[in-house]
Amino acid sequence: MAQESNETTREQAPTSRDIDALQMQMNEARQESQSARQFAQQAQNLARQAQQQSRQVQHQANLAQSEANQANQQAQQARQQALQAQNQAQQAQNDADRAQNQAQQAQTEANSSQQRAQSAQDQADQAGQLAQQAEDQATRTQDRVGQWELQLNQLRQQTRHLQNR
Repeated sequence: MAQESNETTREQAPTSRDIDALQMQMNEARQESQSARQFAQQAQNLARQAQQQSRQVQHQANLAQSEANQANQQAQQARQQALQAQNQAQQAQNDADRAQNQAQQAQTEANSSQQRAQSAQDQADQAGQLAQQAEDQATRTQDRVGQWELQLNQLRQQTRHLQNR
């Protein structure tokens, strides 16, 4: 019985091979653990790099959005300025049209005044001609009156001369 017990104990006691195998398993486990830690560290580093790149990309996107907003504001201002310039040009055209109409009216009035002045001048000329004709007629009539007076005086003298006889 004691011999069986010794054999059982001998079977249960680890051999140097078992210890070596266990040591190898522990070393492999340590290496795997270390590899896993290194992989985890690399993964964390990659994650940090990705997060940093994501922040940079987000920052660039924010800058691009800000530039787009500024460009939109500038475009809106340019459109407003263009509308204002167009309105001013339309007002200037309207002013020019009004000035042209006023000039046309003034020219028409000037032409009418010129025609009235010419008509008055023509009437004055006609009145002058009539006055000259009346003056000429008066002169001729005065000449005839003078001739009649001369004839009358001659007739009186003849009458007196005949009476004196």
